[in-house]
Amino acid sequence: MPGRSDRQRGGGAISHQLTNTTIIRRDRLHQLKERERGYFDLQFIKAIDRAHRNDCIDLLDRSRSQARQDLFALAQLDFLKGGYFVDFNAGDGVECSNTWLMEKDFDWTGILAEPAPKWHDALRRNRNCIIDTRSVWSESGGMQEIAETPAPASDPDTPPARPGGIRHEVETVSLNDLLQEHGAPEVIDYLSMDTGGTELEILDAVDFDRWSFRVLTVEHNYTPQREEVRALLSAHGYRRVMEEVSRFDDWYVKDS
Repeated sequence: MPGRSDRQRGGGAISHQLTNTTIIRRDRLHQLKERERGYFDLQFIKAIDRAHRNDCIDLLDRSRSQARQDLFALAQLDFLKGGYFVDFNAGDGVECSNTWLMEKDFDWTGILAEPAPKWHDALRRNRNCIIDTRSVWSESGGMQEIAETPAPASDPDTPPARPGGIRHEVETVSLNDLLQEHGAPEVIDYLSMDTGGTELEILDAVDFDRWSFRVLTVEHNYTPQREEVRALLSAHGYRRVMEEVSRFDDWYVKDS
């Protein structure tokens, strides 16, 4: 009959095997995610205009966007220097940010809107542009309940989680008032919209006769409102592009 030391050695061996198995599984999962990211990056690069492919490849490691929205917008604008962005909800301003690269490498400025208090300190540390802590909505001066979400998702084909988290009542601001109060130019180079389902309400209240956006990315997360947003923007001269690679977003350019 095995002694206690034999049983301990046996238990240790099993524990070691389980630990090794867990590490191997994690490594394989990481490899699969890297392959998935590589697959989507390849599809994105193939969809980009040939004239901009090399620039996009060179910037892949600097891109912070979840679906390469930053590279899409920059390519559409011929890698413009000194542009102007409006980005909400901004999170910490780095992870999954659609505008970090523009500010840091291309000298852009603009407005970040982020109502969740948990992100405010990091956002101010990480970014050097205008930061507004109200929730962008269809009208100003109201109150809206928001939930502080977990850290942005890093999975390349999974939109950031919405439910759960600490809930807060925050003041609202319309996009019209946000732009006017902060002295934004009437032609915005890039608008990034990710509000978890209120994109249609926000856009429906925009004064498109006053404000124009050269490039927009609008999260739809496969909801029925997706086509309503498309119809609204199409009526104002915006064209949806690159649907084959934008996944949970829709990407628009302003027809001249």
